[in-house]
Amino acid sequence: LREAVARLTEEKRQCDEENTKLREKLANQTNSLPAVSSLQLPNINSGQSADYTSKFTKEFEVTDIMGVGGGGCVFKAKNLHDEHTYAVKRIVVDPKDVKDGKLHKMLREVRAMAKLDHQNIIRYNSTWIEEPPAGWQIVEDDKTLRSINSKKMQLKNYHPKSLFIHIQMQLCNYSLTNWLSEYTTPESREPGRLKGWFKQIVSGVEYIHDNKLIHRDLKPCNILFTAKDHLKICDMGIVVEQKTGDDGVEVTMTRTGSSTDEYMSPEQSSLKMFNESRLTTASDVFTLGLILAELIVVMDDYTKKVKIFDSYRRGKPENIFDAKQAKTEEFVGNLTKLNRKDRLTCKAMHGEMFMS
Repeated sequence: LREAVARLTEEKRQCDEENTKLREKLANQTNSLPAVSSLQLPNINSGQSADYTSKFTKEFEVTDIMGVGGGGCVFKAKNLHDEHTYAVKRIVVDPKDVKDGKLHKMLREVRAMAKLDHQNIIRYNSTWIEEPPAGWQIVEDDKTLRSINSKKMQLKNYHPKSLFIHIQMQLCNYSLTNWLSEYTTPESREPGRLKGWFKQIVSGVEYIHDNKLIHRDLKPCNILFTAKDHLKICDMGIVVEQKTGDDGVEVTMTRTGSSTDEYMSPEQSSLKMFNESRLTTASDVFTLGLILAELIVVMDDYTKKVKIFDSYRRGKPENIFDAKQAKTEEFVGNLTKLNRKDRLTCKAMHGEMFMS
């Protein structure tokens, strides 16, 4: 075992030395380099790189990487002009998507955020698109990782010729997911306070629906705190416009892409295997019911939570509320009806006794 450890340690040292050499070559903009993050880097034209200026690099100082996913990342970054710190979401646009004319579809989050102005939705500041020379961004991201001493190498997992959509928005460091993981006793879940929070979430979703949009990815990590008891909805990454018939009544539509599995409505999960979903604004309402249930009832075991949510999707909810929570149980039931036409709308929720 000692010999194996020694061998692996030596191999790691050799790899680290090789990586250092590669970084130095990239920084000097020399010849074509081998793969980084499983992608082959092309030659970096020194003339192009010297002439190129990135708005993000020039105007912002990255202090942290708040999250990295398949579609991009979110930076915590200080604006060097106003000296205020923002969340800057960077969406990667693959060259193939640009060629196929899909860029406008990827801008839907920007358009949705620019359209919305509400006290319970994250404030949008601005957006811009950057098209750096091939491989330039990978070099910059390597510098960023080293400057903040981060090991999130997946930050660089994109095609060297990608475009990047940047969305500058209000910074929030604490989510409802964080709160749920910290307050894990029934005594810590004060009903009156939680009801006030839920009213804010409903108010934000109602505004989204009034603007003919469906969020379709509501979940605790997409609900952020800007102050102790002030919540805002974020992440419009897969928002879609409502579909209405000739009579102006909303109709069900099928869309590709999916939301987060455990928070899906039954109609969203029905076509999950085909990467599609059927949805209306009632799909968001079902998810609101699950979020309310999770707020009121401690679900610190993930497997147990999924089992509870699955029971709602089957139309046979488990008995998770105590005797004192009969009104809450009834209200959650009215949001999670199996038939979406039987669910309350956000507007109708305000007239319910539970919300008074």
